[in-house]
Amino acid sequence: MGLEGVPAVRFLEAVGREFARPEVWAYLGFGAFSGYALGRFAKAVVPWVALFYLGAVLTGHASPEVLFLRLHELMERAWAFLSGLNGGLLLGLGLGVLSGLSDR
Repeated sequence: MGLEGVPAVRFLEAVGREFARPEVWAYLGFGAFSGYALGRFAKAVVPWVALFYLGAVLTGHASPEVLFLRLHELMERAWAFLSGLNGGLLLGLGLGVLSGLSDR
């Protein structure tokens, strides 16, 4: 009895096969740089947009329900887009966004 049947071992083998291809590393690097830029942009812009939207809600010019519906629609579209990406690009994008958000 070997370790071939263990799910964690099969997962690690699949990851190893995926990252053995050279183009995956290019996708990973591109995703990391793009994700970092996206994270930095979100960190700079989102608080101001949220503050302006809060002001619009408080003055009665905007509705929180509409905001939540639009955010839900945006998240569904983003999930559909991300689920079609290459594994290396998706991993790089995720790590880059986290790095950009945590950067000081």
